[in-house]
Amino acid sequence: RAEVDRAFESAEAKSEAAGTSSSPTRLSLGELEASCPLLLGCVYEALRLFPTVPTTPHIAPRGAQLHGLPIPEGCPVSPNKVALGLDPNLFSHPYAFDPERYARGEHGPHGAALATFGAGPRICVGLRLAETELCALLALLLRRFEIEPAGPAPREWCAVTNSPRQSGLSLRLLPPGWGKG
Repeated sequence: RAEVDRAFESAEAKSEAAGTSSSPTRLSLGELEASCPLLLGCVYEALRLFPTVPTTPHIAPRGAQLHGLPIPEGCPVSPNKVALGLDPNLFSHPYAFDPERYARGEHGPHGAALATFGAGPRICVGLRLAETELCALLALLLRRFEIEPAGPAPREWCAVTNSPRQSGLSLRLLPPGWGKG
């Protein structure tokens, strides 16, 4: 939250110094990412531990290999993003929620080692839109509310997409400083 507050306060100060009356909630995604690397790290760390799309099926092209072993052309292949996200060869302390691993640049821009949004020519065309929406929504929620659990932890359900099935994820949004003496 402090990181987000600093980013907005800096944008407001720049706006006042320039004599413009910009909305206090207006920051470009570039400004938000540059001043809030931990925020983007939280997004990618959550997606690493709980990928919304756990597999992305493909058909192996001619000449495909995996660790030097040939994969027959036309063979269905599907990376398991849940297993990749928990692989200790890719992520030190894989079960720990550590958004700073992305802020430290250990896994490339936009969580490249995880490929949450795919990679190469088949990368999700909505990658930047999704990042923008997630970062903007989280930044505004963190700026305007204290967030706390409002129910039991959800049970994860793995199907075509992962989601907190049936139980949902209940959160309570409180005004900042609510209930603090």
